[in-house]
Amino acid sequence: METPDSPRRPILYWDGDCGFCRRWVERWRATSGDAVEYRTLQGAPSEVREAAGGEKLERIVLWQTDGSLLTGAGAALTSLAPHDTDARLALGAYRRLPFFRAVAESCYAWVAGHRVFCAKLTGLLWGRTTEKPTYELSGWLFPRLIGAIFLSAFVSLWVQIDGLAGSRGILPVAAQLEAITAHFAANGQSGPAYAQFPSLLWLGASDTMLHVWLAVGTLASLLLVVGLWPALTAFAAWACYLSFAATIPVFLNFQWDALLLEAGFLVVFFVPWICFLRLGNSAPARLARLLVWWLLFRLMFESGVVKLHGFDATGRNTWLDGTALDFHYFTQPIPVWLSWWFAQLPPWFHRLSLGGVFFIELVLPFFMFGPRRLRLAAFWGFSLLMLLIMASGHYGFFNLLTLALAVTLIDDASWPGGLRRLAAARQPNGKPAGAEWLKRKILPLVAAVLVVLTTAQLLMVLRWVSPATLGPVLGPFAPFRSANSYGLFSVMTTERPEITIEASADGIVWEPYRFRWKMEEDDNSLPFFLPHMPRLDWQMWFAALEYRSSGQPPAWIMPLLGRLQERSPAVLGLLEPGGAADIRPAFFRLRLDDFEFADPAARRANGRYWQATPLPQYTIEGSLQAPR
Repeated sequence: METPDSPRRPILYWDGDCGFCRRWVERWRATSGDAVEYRTLQGAPSEVREAAGGEKLERIVLWQTDGSLLTGAGAALTSLAPHDTDARLALGAYRRLPFFRAVAESCYAWVAGHRVFCAKLTGLLWGRTTEKPTYELSGWLFPRLIGAIFLSAFVSLWVQIDGLAGSRGILPVAAQLEAITAHFAANGQSGPAYAQFPSLLWLGASDTMLHVWLAVGTLASLLLVVGLWPALTAFAAWACYLSFAATIPVFLNFQWDALLLEAGFLVVFFVPWICFLRLGNSAPARLARLLVWWLLFRLMFESGVVKLHGFDATGRNTWLDGTALDFHYFTQPIPVWLSWWFAQLPPWFHRLSLGGVFFIELVLPFFMFGPRRLRLAAFWGFSLLMLLIMASGHYGFFNLLTLALAVTLIDDASWPGGLRRLAAARQPNGKPAGAEWLKRKILPLVAAVLVVLTTAQLLMVLRWVSPATLGPVLGPFAPFRSANSYGLFSVMTTERPEITIEASADGIVWEPYRFRWKMEEDDNSLPFFLPHMPRLDWQMWFAALEYRSSGQPPAWIMPLLGRLQERSPAVLGLLEPGGAADIRPAFFRLRLDDFEFADPAARRANGRYWQATPLPQYTIEGSLQAPR
């Protein structure tokens, strides 16, 4: 028989007239379920009301099964600890650390004394519900978005692979692997070469095998989009993409390639290890979700931090002096036709936009770990920035990746009502399968390693630790390209040099090679081609910068010229037909021009986006050894 001093289960008494209390008791009840009974103080026994502060009802009271009474912060933490990891950790600190206990009770007392204000603040920060957020819908959508981006990346690379890295391409993979093997042997380096260059292409790097592994990656991506064997297909897509990134570094060493690999690796642990991903079993483990949020935080925050350190050789930082966007739209690697229009906006708008960029990149990342409405503010801020970048320039699938990561910030209560009801109608499965149980055992170890590696890189971006200090820690994991630092274009380029490659059969009449996406003075298309990433055209932008700064083009330009002299169909397939592509060249000429957007008057006069100023001091002309 139950006695007044020994309830069968803990009873939490709360002030039934307090709107603030009511909102949070709803969340606590959802967390603890039937393990804790909730009653109002208005009908409580006298000893409970006295413990609550008498008529003022200043504190909640927990009546435990041993008959003891707890109040305030201690009562809240004790009631929640068996059912919530955060509360369990906080209760441990509360019991062991007097300072923490004093702070917790002081905070509780302040909130209790300002319940009206705290109720309004709760509504502002949490919205219509304070219930613990769930992530069934974003858990279903996010891996499929990553699968779609993997798919676009593989297909985009597939149509270029012969010209970039095939046997008749610019930098053949087979030759690269032979050179790596010879280098390891000549230098007596310990360990196999494939440990430093992890790639399935060590099993075979013929043209056929390049297409086979791209086909495998494409199929894995499709299956991930469908939701079949999501963990296995995410790992297969990651392994195939890593195989090309590790062995074709000149053309696959961009930050979006690193971001895709890191996001793809996290998907392996984000999804349940089951055969089919569907609503009802797609909610990610909390630790896996936090790893994705940590990646998004670092991506955005580090992108802002690098701008603070972005001083050029003259000591100028255009990000800090407010002029970066005066140059950005025409100096970025591949502008689109809207870039010209963005560049015509007044300077005050560029400066205002720059302030918005700093707010989004340096402040909003911290909102991710706050209440629902702060998380949503971060989501909308990140999304707005990515959409504006996509509208004003071309960065392949980089912005799409960021948008996909940001989707994980949306909890189920924030989706439209129809989707919420659909997710609620799908009941979760019972006990986890054996593979899922194994994942839960492995995940903490994987998370610990990733957090250590990425925190070390964040410290380097902040310049609190030197790379030499952390090199021994990061080195063994670097070949896998799945724990990275981020931050594009920390130093804003203020000029736009452009390389033109010309060829001649007789050294008198010269014709230029036409690139599909690289900027040309008389090219007025500047199209959108998202999410395709034209690797050669993109590298030509970097090649021009190197040529301008050092006086010499990068080393890979010579193999490109050699393939052009051979008239390699694979390499010519990366270019537009016509011009120099139609002749058999005996001579080549590289020249450099300085490009700027044409002003509105000039654009009206000739219809061109660009005006070019020749830089004759950079012209190189000569012939190559005749091809065999």
